[in-house]
Amino acid sequence: MVMKVEPIYEVIHALRKDGIARKVILLTPQGKTYTQRHAEMFVQDDRRIVLLCGRYEGIDERVRDLLVDEELSIGDYIMTGGELAALVIIDSTARLIPGVLGDAESSREESFSWGILDYPHYTRPPVFDGHKVPDILLSGNHAEIMRWRRRQALQRTWERRPDLLERAQLTHEDMRFLRELGSDRTLKSSGEDTDESDKGC
Repeated sequence: MVMKVEPIYEVIHALRKDGIARKVILLTPQGKTYTQRHAEMFVQDDRRIVLLCGRYEGIDERVRDLLVDEELSIGDYIMTGGELAALVIIDSTARLIPGVLGDAESSREESFSWGILDYPHYTRPPVFDGHKVPDILLSGNHAEIMRWRRRQALQRTWERRPDLLERAQLTHEDMRFLRELGSDRTLKSSGEDTDESDKGC
């Protein structure tokens, strides 16, 4: 069963009658893969976002031709409809809106906001079943804690998702650390590291 063009056309045009700019996104396996960058761009976009969810075998091709601005997919698998994909996009975008999260820094220090995976997290107690929280996290030295977190995130990315390193914003120090891990990938520095001794990287 294929969704008809007329009802979808009428809905989108009814929405557009108020003169408010809208971007219509079709959720489909044929779309570009949705990433954190899309969420960031949606938050910055002045237009309202309309997420169009297919069902059954899909939609009449004329919907794409007449109404759709962009097509997105949340991954290489098939679901019964686009509703869950829409929820993924809504959640990942809404949390970037100021005031949605209690701590504004939270969304900037997570996986994919850095362009790499997240670092390990710990809480109390400091020892559980013989497993300790790393000493550095209990030291109170915030600069060293940030350095440890960055290195843990880089190592985790190198081990689990090395493909992300090819697009990540990496400093000279990041690249030096990855070379120590044995990464032989071609990596590009963002130029943020001002360490004079490492300009040859």
